[in-house]
Amino acid sequence: MTQMDTQIVVGGFDMKYRYKVKEEGTDKEETMEAMSLHKLIKKLDPKKTFIVNYENKKSHDCTKLVFNGSYKII
Repeated sequence: MTQMDTQIVVGGFDMKYRYKVKEEGTDKEETMEAMSLHKLIKKLDPKKTFIVNYENKKSHDCTKLVFNGSYKII
């Protein structure tokens, strides 16, 4: 592998996790990608409440309630 090949591999990356985000009070569910839950929360509207479902790195299903820019485990 040359140095140029290494840069292409390192430079191109996908988001690490996929999250199913549902706004509370509506039926609209959206799949979003982010490197971490904290980075996903920064993308969300802090005035609304969301339910976030995802699979963590140990393959456990997790559900979080996100409101006012913070979260609680459900």
